[in-house]
Amino acid sequence: MSNRRQLRVVLARNPPDAFANCPIFPTLDVIVQCPFPGWTVEVLKMIADALKWDIIPVVTPTIVGGLDWGTMQGNDTWSGVLGYLQNDTADAACLMYQKTDLRNEFFEYSYPVTNVQPVFVVRKKTESLGSVLWNAFKPFTIDVWLCLLASLVLNLFIMIAISKVEFKLLFRERFRPFEMLWHVVQLQLDEKSDDMLFYTLAGNIVLFVFALLQSGILIDLYKGMLLTALITSSGDNPFANADEMIKMIGAKKYHLTTNYMGNWYFDDLQHSDQQHFVNLRAATASNPVIAAASVSAALDLVDTGKYIYPIQQDSLAMQMSRERCNYVYVSDGMPQVSSFFVFKKNFSGIEEFNEQIILNQAFIQRTFNKYFNEGFKLGFIPKCDTTEETQSDASKPLDIESVIGVFTIGALGISASLIVFIFEIYHYWHMRILARRARMRDPWNVRNLARIAQLHFTTPEQYSDIDVMRLVDALNSSSSFPYSTSQSSDSSSP
Repeated sequence: MSNRRQLRVVLARNPPDAFANCPIFPTLDVIVQCPFPGWTVEVLKMIADALKWDIIPVVTPTIVGGLDWGTMQGNDTWSGVLGYLQNDTADAACLMYQKTDLRNEFFEYSYPVTNVQPVFVVRKKTESLGSVLWNAFKPFTIDVWLCLLASLVLNLFIMIAISKVEFKLLFRERFRPFEMLWHVVQLQLDEKSDDMLFYTLAGNIVLFVFALLQSGILIDLYKGMLLTALITSSGDNPFANADEMIKMIGAKKYHLTTNYMGNWYFDDLQHSDQQHFVNLRAATASNPVIAAASVSAALDLVDTGKYIYPIQQDSLAMQMSRERCNYVYVSDGMPQVSSFFVFKKNFSGIEEFNEQIILNQAFIQRTFNKYFNEGFKLGFIPKCDTTEETQSDASKPLDIESVIGVFTIGALGISASLIVFIFEIYHYWHMRILARRARMRDPWNVRNLARIAQLHFTTPEQYSDIDVMRLVDALNSSSSFPYSTSQSSDSSSP
């Protein structure tokens, strides 16, 4: 009879912990027919062999993507995998768990096996005209732009009022408010006009403050921030970090979803005092988390472009998401978390198990690299290329997507100027026609034409020999002669 200790282990079809595509499930050893039995399976088998323990599989009937990791049902009763440990059906689970305060009350944890990176998976953003134009304005928030506009309008009214006072005091030759408006806009664009002058101390003080703060410091600050924003653009990412994600969830532009509310992340969302979870808790108060039936269902929601799915580097969700197109992964603002084996309460072999974890870190790291860092994919090859070139911010060139907003605004400005130019041409052409018609309707013009015709018909010269300019001169002389004659008669009268 063998003296080896038996370890009852819950095994579930949950890649990458345990793959279900081997000829026999579970397969605990690496064989030709099953080169990837599972990341957690290989680590657990190595530790059990080192301790000379025999693994007794306790297989769950769940399918891939439908695993219940363990949920508190009330009356201190757990369901799912953790329910097997609580009711003493098994001693351990062949899954990697994270610690939560609730789980700590009912189960034992091993020494940390490895650290994993939580990430948010979200669909790539789609560019619209509004988002393209916003590329030129994103260095400042909408509040800052509104303050700049309010300051511009306020300073404009003050300068117009001062110029009007200067005009009434005879310091200024003319008062043209629209000209002052154009000068202020030029100054805002850091192009001061030489004609923008004030003749009072108050006017020069306002001009100095406006030029220094709004036109000088803020414009230079905007230039630097715009260049930085274009170079360090998040590209296809709808948000750059966790803080931006929380703002979007608070604004109801996105929703959180998960297939497992008992996950450590959502447990901390309800109970943790960390600032990240406090802010996210406030955002989800009016925009609750949407529960999905399975991993596939959660990824289907992500495909709609309105949902964010918090997952982990070593999770089934990460493996399955790699098979889909147009996803991005954002981890900035999310700290790494440790992964543990979980045991039933008061398990007696926990110290020996922890010792083997410490002694076999090299094997654990090699196995981790085998499953997560060497491009291994679960199931079929992805339908689209999900590989992206990674470049540092210092060497990243500006692409067309980053600067298209600037060029679009320039194109809109040129288009607007052309449209206005066409209207101006039409306006002046129309005004000329009206002026010509008015002159034709003027009785003095008709009388002058009649007198020219009278000179023409009474002259003995041939029509072809008539000089029109001489006729005009004759008309002018004939018009001035009676006037001079009358003046002479007036002067000779007593």
